Amino acid sequence: LLACASVAALVAWSPVTFPSFFAPGLDVRVPKPNLQVLRRNARMGSPKSGRNELSSRVFLKRLQRQFPQGEVLRLHNTTRPNGWRLGIYASLAVTLLALYPQFRLQLARGRDWNGSYAFFSQDEIAYSAYVNALIEGRPRRNDPYTGRDDTPASPQHESLFSIQFAPAYALATPARFLGLKATTIFILLAAFVAFSSTLSLFWLIRLATNDERVAAAGALLVVCLGTFAILYAPLRMLFGLDTTYTFEYFPFLRRYVPALAFPFFFLFCALVWHALLQVQNKRKALSTSLLAGATFAFLVFSYFYMWTAALAWLACFAALWLIARPSGRAGGTLKVFAVIFAMAIAALLPYALLLRNRAPTMDSVQLLAISHAPDFSRSSIKLGLLVLCLLAYRALRAKLDWRTPQALLAASFALTPLLVFNQQVITGRSLQPLHYELYIAKYLALLAAVLTIALLEQRREATQSILSKRVFAFVAAVALAWGMIETVVETRRHAWASLDRDQALIVPQRLAAIARSPGAEQTDTQGIVLYFNLDHADISPVAAPQPVLWAPHTPAFSGVSTEENRQRLYQYLYYTNEDLSQIDEQRFDALDYRKSYLIHSLIEWGNNDPAWTVNWKQITPEDVRLALSAYARYLEAFDREQAANPTLSFVVTPADAPTDFRRLDRWYERDAGERIGQFMLYRVRLRQFALLSGDEKLIQGSPP
Repeated sequence: LLACASVAALVAWSPVTFPSFFAPGLDVRVPKPNLQVLRRNARMGSPKSGRNELSSRVFLKRLQRQFPQGEVLRLHNTTRPNGWRLGIYASLAVTLLALYPQFRLQLARGRDWNGSYAFFSQDEIAYSAYVNALIEGRPRRNDPYTGRDDTPASPQHESLFSIQFAPAYALATPARFLGLKATTIFILLAAFVAFSSTLSLFWLIRLATNDERVAAAGALLVVCLGTFAILYAPLRMLFGLDTTYTFEYFPFLRRYVPALAFPFFFLFCALVWHALLQVQNKRKALSTSLLAGATFAFLVFSYFYMWTAALAWLACFAALWLIARPSGRAGGTLKVFAVIFAMAIAALLPYALLLRNRAPTMDSVQLLAISHAPDFSRSSIKLGLLVLCLLAYRALRAKLDWRTPQALLAASFALTPLLVFNQQVITGRSLQPLHYELYIAKYLALLAAVLTIALLEQRREATQSILSKRVFAFVAAVALAWGMIETVVETRRHAWASLDRDQALIVPQRLAAIARSPGAEQTDTQGIVLYFNLDHADISPVAAPQPVLWAPHTPAFSGVSTEENRQRLYQYLYYTNEDLSQIDEQRFDALDYRKSYLIHSLIEWGNNDPAWTVNWKQITPEDVRLALSAYARYLEAFDREQAANPTLSFVVTPADAPTDFRRLDRWYERDAGERIGQFMLYRVRLRQFALLSGDEKLIQGSPP
């Protein structure tokens, strides 16, 4: 409602009236002696209405009566330039939708709001933890979950975060300069990405169609209808149906990737297109090509799925352009592509060096799979192929010149999903292709559809296109309405997670205050924290400098090996008295979410989910039995050496719920604790001797 009201108010305030958005402008060829008179009358407009009559149906009838033998062509509206106004309106509408979840969270929390951002994606927590570490001045290769930094004495391997460092530094640098927290910069990032993404799409479509109204409506279609490009997503969202793949609200807004890289992808496409249209002006073409190459370099160090999709699109577009050779634009085309590809290679060389130093666990954690199998099952591929079929059909019937730059641009976007989902046929490597589907491929297929429809409509007569323009604008309004539905439904669905994490954020903030306090010791700044709640452990590094014993994102960084990660998980299960002894390996599918997740983590995360890897494998009862047996052997052999590696300094538990400290108290001494909101924060110290050494009953969980 806020978005609709704001757009309506802006349009009503604008000198451009709402009917002019729906009407395309009238295209009429008249005898030369009358042409200047016609243009002068059109510029004068209607003194009563204050708008240009060139956009009205009345003026069309007047022209038809005056020039009955006139031939239709495009006559641009001279009082309404092809500017940015409607693009800004569309961007503001999407920005309001992007900020709605945050408004809802802050209204729900009121004065108790602790500064957290609205939560939709679990991975946003790890990204904000890395940004927080950079704000605190830690090096690029750091692990906020284990507290390990890259030093000459202890060098660290590259991680997913340290390789894709550009967005993190783009956020951390101004945040550190302005004194902002990581959570605050993430809130601002949502508004920036929503606005800039819609505006960059608007610019690209406007460059291709030379129509501001089509560009504004098309940008809304691409941004708001992304879920419909993945056909199962609306069913899952509206009716709660179980689907193979997960769904996130406005996936391109996931912070900080693909969020910050998303508008730069379409900016890169627009710059390439702009450079090709300026080949006659060598200086402008060169400067635009250099800017496009710099944008691609930013994408390389931002997000793997964005730069690989950008490279696939560029290769496809270049091949189509060189094959078609649009008339009058062949001269400097090779120079434009040569400059961009040269800068791309220059950016990829240091990127390859970073990859060579990646952590040994990175390939397995990121689920890199060896496969040459083709993939044609994606809905974005099918939509792209439909667009290609439509272009081919119109070209075969001589209704469309396929060699025009606009047709080549639409075809390149339609082909890109097919390329990115089948690159493994050549490379033999597949890396979580779901990310292509969620974050870029579906938007490219939608963009191809928008450009194709706009291209076909431009060839129709003006008298036939008025209704179609109205339909197109109506569809854009429907897209915005769907964006509101998607926003409200998903905000309600994730409200509990946002509220829970905001309530828990008060503990990391207290830990950060302890670390900054005068006379703070090393245990205060680098002491390991044990959270009984894993969700709260995951969010702790977002605000606190202290590492945690184990959290869901611990293996995502380069600080731990596979074995150390498993040992830390064992310790977490041991200290929190997690009872896994009653699990029936034959009924694994009947377990609740928490125990199922823990068993997944004990075995091998991700390889048992077809959504994440092409070489997925089903968890078998034997896998469950082996994992539980390994944990049982760990319990039997647990001693002080294991309790001290790593050594705990803090423990966080719910304040109003009973907590079983039997195993923890055997190895650690606790203070009286400090109540912080709904939580208790304890300082602990390792005992010299175990409290009840050798008591097998205690190991099994019975009272001492």
